Amino acid sequence: MKQILTFSTLFIGLSLSALAQSPVRFYEKAKAGYKDANGQVLVEAKYDAGSEFREGFAIVMMGRKRGFINEKGELAIPMQYDDASQFFNGMARVAVDGKNGYINYKGEWLIEPIYIFADDFIDGLARVSKDGKFGFINRNGEASIPLQYDDARNFAEGLAAVKQNKTWGFIDAKGNIKIPVQYDDALFFHNGIARVSDGKKNFYIDELNKWVKDEERHEEELEMKERQPKVERE
Repeated sequence: MKQILTFSTLFIGLSLSALAQSPVRFYEKAKAGYKDANGQVLVEAKYDAGSEFREGFAIVMMGRKRGFINEKGELAIPMQYDDASQFFNGMARVAVDGKNGYINYKGEWLIEPIYIFADDFIDGLARVSKDGKFGFINRNGEASIPLQYDDARNFAEGLAAVKQNKTWGFIDAKGNIKIPVQYDDALFFHNGIARVSDGKKNFYIDELNKWVKDEERHEEELEMKERQPKVERE
């Protein structure tokens, strides 16, 4: 009896797992479609591109427009966006007429499309640009860090590189300058160090702006390779 119950529990568990599995993207004749957990075609291969599912939705592209399908294969949010990113904590960045904003699962605007550039939220902040200046907004659309920088990079390990008057420094999530704006270039922090340049050479600093090491040639080549744009299907 105990063995029968064990097999029954295992069968139910596997069945629920299959039901919970998101549809899987496939390609046929250069078109994207989706199959369910059993390999049955849920959405015919008709889209020019499609993303994996995240938070119950996948981005699909037809022509130059993008929309979102749900896990039933239904077009839940119409094909009306010039660009789109996946959902993160209930919000997705989308672009219309060259302006970026954020929508919810219903396709309703949570943050109106007013930004020339916008990124996904990281730890509650998103990098945005408007009128030639960069800053960071919170999930309510408020400018937590004013749009006052000539350029900015995303936060990593609590710090973000920002550019002002042709030089770079680092700020914290409250907008406080933690490392003076003094470098010709600055990248992200990783494992406690960030690569910067003084115009003559590249080297690494720690969070206290202390020199750690010079960049070796092979590290520079790797950095450049990682910064090259990657062409991938959505």
